[in-house]
Amino acid sequence: MITAKQIRDKAKRLFGKAIKAWLNHELEAFFPHRIPANLTPSQDLSKAIAEVESLREHSKRTIGSGYRIEWKSRRSRTHGQNDFPDAVFVDTMDDLVELSDRVGDWKSLQLAVATLRDRQPRLEDWLRAGTNWKLILELSDVLPDLLSILDHMLLHPRPDCFARELPVAVSTKLIEQHRRRLAIWLDLLLPPDAIDFRFGHDQFEPRYGLRYARPHYLLRVLDEALQHDLGLPFDELSLPAESIDKLPARDQRVIIVENKVSLLSLPLMRRTLALGGLGNGVTQLSEISWLSKCKVIYWGDLDADGFRILDRLRVILPHVESRLMDRSIVEQFADLATKGNASEAHAVENLCESELRCYHHVCETNLRIEQEHLPTELIFKALSL
Repeated sequence: MITAKQIRDKAKRLFGKAIKAWLNHELEAFFPHRIPANLTPSQDLSKAIAEVESLREHSKRTIGSGYRIEWKSRRSRTHGQNDFPDAVFVDTMDDLVELSDRVGDWKSLQLAVATLRDRQPRLEDWLRAGTNWKLILELSDVLPDLLSILDHMLLHPRPDCFARELPVAVSTKLIEQHRRRLAIWLDLLLPPDAIDFRFGHDQFEPRYGLRYARPHYLLRVLDEALQHDLGLPFDELSLPAESIDKLPARDQRVIIVENKVSLLSLPLMRRTLALGGLGNGVTQLSEISWLSKCKVIYWGDLDADGFRILDRLRVILPHVESRLMDRSIVEQFADLATKGNASEAHAVENLCESELRCYHHVCETNLRIEQEHLPTELIFKALSL
């Protein structure tokens, strides 16, 4: 026979379904809710009596809340004429939250949902979808402040200031802590022309028109004559992409290197610039207009991430050539391989056939050959072509 603890466990699993019914104004149809239960008593008389009494002692009839037992009188060959539990019900939401130990969550959720519906009724469909109620519950303590930020950005789309400068009486760190959650709501509420869809949710500031500290890219000039032509007093500098775009660059090659150490180790090469330490930030190189007119070479690690960076780079610079990124290099320097990040091959659309074969190989074998480990002579020969 089911125990009181097992009924509580079932009630905990039922809580989410009840919340969905409540959000959809369907609680009257949801309750009373029958709990599936094995109510067959033990064949041993004393044990059966203990089972039934335990259910009775923990029921709503005894303690005032929780589950209700429906009884049925019947004659049993083993136990004679007695009242036996015939069904277990939870009658109300209050009974369920008590039974599932979610009283505090229920109170917080009621307040949070009322706040959201009052201040942003256009989020009603989002609220009812999936398990978004869990997010609202998680945010209940800061929800009013998040809605204040949302209100301001709806009234002043693309505000062209830093997030911490928004004139809203909330913690200056709140946007930084909840970018993705705010992004979901802004996508639903802002007009499309207020969103720059070139940037993902993880690039909150440029997506929604906020200022931000732009990433700097390390630039090396590998030729003294080219440095003179560019009017640079230094052969090594760090600038955001939009500033690099202003350089009077023409008639030069550009080598894009995944890792900073490899960039710093590059030898001098005629009319060559090198950019490095970019990682997934390669897509922001689209702001450097003259790259589309240069010969561009990419050299990255021989692992899943290195090939995915190359794939993303070709979205903005389709003419990029790769170096030292094929199976022959993997086989030649297999003794330098270490474990990769156990990443499965994802769909990539911008790799050539030899790169694609190597990409699948490093994913299947879970290996990585870091570019810093390759011999200098080989690097210079490959990148000088």
